[in-house]
Amino acid sequence: MSIRNVTQWFKNQELARKLIWINCLLVVVPLVAMGVFTFTSFQGTMEKNVGGYQLQTLKQVTLNIDTYMNELNRLTLMPYQYNEILAYLRSERKPGQPLTLKEIDELNSFVSQVFINGRVDIMGVSLYGERGASYVVLPESQYVTTYKLDESAEWLKQAKGLFGQPIFITTHEVKSTSGMSYEVFSIARELKSFDTGQTLGYIVIDIDPASVRGILTQVNMGNRESLSILDRSGNLVLRKEGYEYPDQPWPLQGEGITQMRENGGDLLIAYFTSKVTGWTTVSTVPVDELMKASDRVRNSIALIGAICIGLAMLTSVFIAFRITKPLRKLSRLMRKVEQGDLQVSFPVANRDEIGRLGYAFNTMVSKLSELGYLLYETEIREKDAQIAALQSKINPHFLYNTLGSISMYAELEGNREIVTMANNLSRLLRYSLSSRKELVTLRDEMEHVKGYMTIQKMRYGERLHFDVDIGAGTMDFAVIPLMIQPIVENAIIHGLDKGIGDGRIRLICREEEAVLSIIVEDDGIGMTETQLDEIRFRLLHDNDLGGKTGNGLLNVHRRIILHFGEPYGLRLESMPFRGLQAILTLPAFRPPQEKLA
Repeated sequence: MSIRNVTQWFKNQELARKLIWINCLLVVVPLVAMGVFTFTSFQGTMEKNVGGYQLQTLKQVTLNIDTYMNELNRLTLMPYQYNEILAYLRSERKPGQPLTLKEIDELNSFVSQVFINGRVDIMGVSLYGERGASYVVLPESQYVTTYKLDESAEWLKQAKGLFGQPIFITTHEVKSTSGMSYEVFSIARELKSFDTGQTLGYIVIDIDPASVRGILTQVNMGNRESLSILDRSGNLVLRKEGYEYPDQPWPLQGEGITQMRENGGDLLIAYFTSKVTGWTTVSTVPVDELMKASDRVRNSIALIGAICIGLAMLTSVFIAFRITKPLRKLSRLMRKVEQGDLQVSFPVANRDEIGRLGYAFNTMVSKLSELGYLLYETEIREKDAQIAALQSKINPHFLYNTLGSISMYAELEGNREIVTMANNLSRLLRYSLSSRKELVTLRDEMEHVKGYMTIQKMRYGERLHFDVDIGAGTMDFAVIPLMIQPIVENAIIHGLDKGIGDGRIRLICREEEAVLSIIVEDDGIGMTETQLDEIRFRLLHDNDLGGKTGNGLLNVHRRIILHFGEPYGLRLESMPFRGLQAILTLPAFRPPQEKLA
């Protein structure tokens, strides 16, 4: 969908929906952007602070381990305090040469001092001389003097290059004389002569790793934390019990923080290298474990943001529909006016733009109603002017005299039919041409209709039946002149000339609830519902519906509306082959004398 289509779609939306969409963009987008920015900044700061805390914890752990290692380092200097031990290491010993009682006592006394001055976690002490002397105390064993120094041992090569500095040997196994294996790590030192600087031998102390693991156990950085110690080559020295993650593919030296991805998750790795042992303490913790607090903050921000957005949208919808409610009502009223209903009014409650628009709408409807009234009045006056013009061209006295002469000659000839017809025609012409009254009584109008029907009965004979049913007290009510005769004429055309029915026409006048109803019905062919709807529509909207007299149904209907208003007028009812019923409704009242003059 192109931008132009989206823009056109937006323009075609209702005003309330436009306001909702605009408020949505103004509220949701800033809140979401602010929430994402806030959480991202908080998460970055949190990761940095957590990493720093993790590194500081490792430094403290390493410091505790170094303190422990320095204590062990001091034990490796004890041979310098015993000349007899240095003398023993300096002596040349042959394989299998037994120790003297004095040597045994001196060596046992030295080893005992090492155990006494050291810790309970010391598991073995070994002394090796350069010239074959050896004295080895293994875990749970008696001393052994038959062990020889392994010249190919890696720790020995390193110790020879440190000029009497201690070397820490990573975790390994030693076996007692009974064959049992023990896991230990060791500290070794090259012993030199203070006088000559020559190497006298080596001392190796084996320590139980449980002591160092105890120090590591005191650290807790999460349920899935892994804490381990690596040597300079990256080999594992020991590990705290718990989670185990893959070893880092590179040696870690110095101090720092890094990340590694494993099994779809990020691991935060902090490391710190001891200056005493050269070993590196490494802490590995999943990032999501450390960021539990940030996850809670994120969820809280999301929940609060969702609640705020929901409340904002509900408020936006309420305000939008509240603001546009008068406009929707005004739109409905406009549609009614478009359909021709001018009896509508917009309630103006405020003086804002909508109030001024409603006031202008009411003024427009009022003007339209006045224009419609003036249009009807103009049409009626135009027809009245045409009738007046026709009347002015006809000399009524000439017509009256001529009809009187015809009546007299017919009576002399004994032709009563012509006499009757001439007299009734004279009265019809006198009523039509001479009467310019605004209102007449129903009695006058009925006299006119009876004269008209007398002429029609002479024309149609027994084919025409005319019945009159006048309610009591209705003959003095006011009606419009020449109102009933066009309806009766239409009934004759519809009920008799079409050749259907008995030619029966009935005229009924009734007054009920201050409404005068004049009903003219025939027994002609009637109308279908479609035909009736078409006639009703034309009666309401067309300018001319016809009528042989020139004052047809439309003229009668509009004259009634012009005089008495919308509730009154002409209404048609019919069914196929059941005849047609024309109902005239007027207000029931007796006209004042000035209206009859």
